[in-house]
Amino acid sequence: MAAFMFSPKTRNAMRLNTVEGGFAVAAENLAAPYLSLFALALGATPSQIGMLTAFPNLIGNLLQIPAGLWSERMKDKRILPTVGGYTARATWALLAVVPFLVPAQYRVGVVIFLATFRILAANIGVPAWTALQADLIPKSIRGRYYANRNMVCNISALLATFVATFLLGLRFPLNFQIIFGGAAVLGLTASYIFSTIDFAQSPPKPKQAGTTFRSKVKDFWREVGTQRAFRNYVASSLIWNFGVNLASSFFVVYFVEDLGGAAGYWAVLSGINLATQVLVQRYWGRLADVFGQKNVMLASGIGVVVLPLLWWGTRNAWFPFLIYAINGLAWGGYNLAAFNLLLEITPDDNRTVYVGGYNTLMGVAMAVGPLAGGFAAEIFGLRPLFLTSGLFRALGLYMFYRLVEDATQKRMGLKDLLPQGRSARQRPTEL
Repeated sequence: MAAFMFSPKTRNAMRLNTVEGGFAVAAENLAAPYLSLFALALGATPSQIGMLTAFPNLIGNLLQIPAGLWSERMKDKRILPTVGGYTARATWALLAVVPFLVPAQYRVGVVIFLATFRILAANIGVPAWTALQADLIPKSIRGRYYANRNMVCNISALLATFVATFLLGLRFPLNFQIIFGGAAVLGLTASYIFSTIDFAQSPPKPKQAGTTFRSKVKDFWREVGTQRAFRNYVASSLIWNFGVNLASSFFVVYFVEDLGGAAGYWAVLSGINLATQVLVQRYWGRLADVFGQKNVMLASGIGVVVLPLLWWGTRNAWFPFLIYAINGLAWGGYNLAAFNLLLEITPDDNRTVYVGGYNTLMGVAMAVGPLAGGFAAEIFGLRPLFLTSGLFRALGLYMFYRLVEDATQKRMGLKDLLPQGRSARQRPTEL
């Protein structure tokens, strides 16, 4: 479906949606990757680093189902993402100041609390935001559209990472205060842009007499029992996300404390990751549109499985630069296809609640993972943790391969991963 077939109103909404994403991702990548470094500088232990990831993932997703039910009855589904976005992004300004207003022994706890509150505020708008994306972008071009949008977002994130690399070299805590303040400004700008996008929205669901929140939740879980594709996707994703989050929070700890890498170089690693994702977005987007989301997730997921094994094998501070190039290649494809597949397997008329339920369950896995990883790291060390993470990732990917069906997928061979392997096939029209 070519771009000229959209109305000017829709094209403008799609462009603003991309611009908003650029500001939002710039804000996130200016500050979020360095929260662990901030906590380490304040004296955090490995278990506290695990909590810094676990608590936001767990508590931050508790309100997803209520938020989904609420947004379904709203005439304007932009309200929750806008309010949540403003609140979450203003929290960066609090992180820049509040930890230094309390005694030193409480500072890490304050950081964990504010980080958790930030994600809680941001996530209340996720179900509605996801539904708005599905209403705005036709299924036939989602791979290409989000590949282009992700490319813009990753360029913005890369620029933010360059700035962070410079700022991290300043004295502590001024460096983090400037980083968090800048993230607040960029994020609030993104929220304002989002509030101006004229989304085509599905009509609100009428309130049914005699129904309670508890009965609606029970009805939802009963309906989930009939959605085999969604159930299987959730089951494999639980194992996958547990395995990913078991170790991902501790790569920075291993890099700084075991390999002797400079904290400022972590921003360089993030830059390599983002630059790689910029280069591969259109490649993965075309593959997704031609061969389906599942094939892309399987191909890129193999790379994600290998990542913790590479961390396990490295003994120097330069090899992670190569690891993060592979990281960008693999996650660039996986995240793109996973988002599109979630849109495809959730029903159109109840998508906000399905997304809320999915995120709530994933929040549990993403909380248990770093908590278990933090305590395991203090007992067994980090390298055995990386091996265990690789095993759980492999199990989750295998379950996904066996259980999840994608009705849109076509058979894809190894040669199709090469540009010349796809040259003879019909390619979708570019946006």
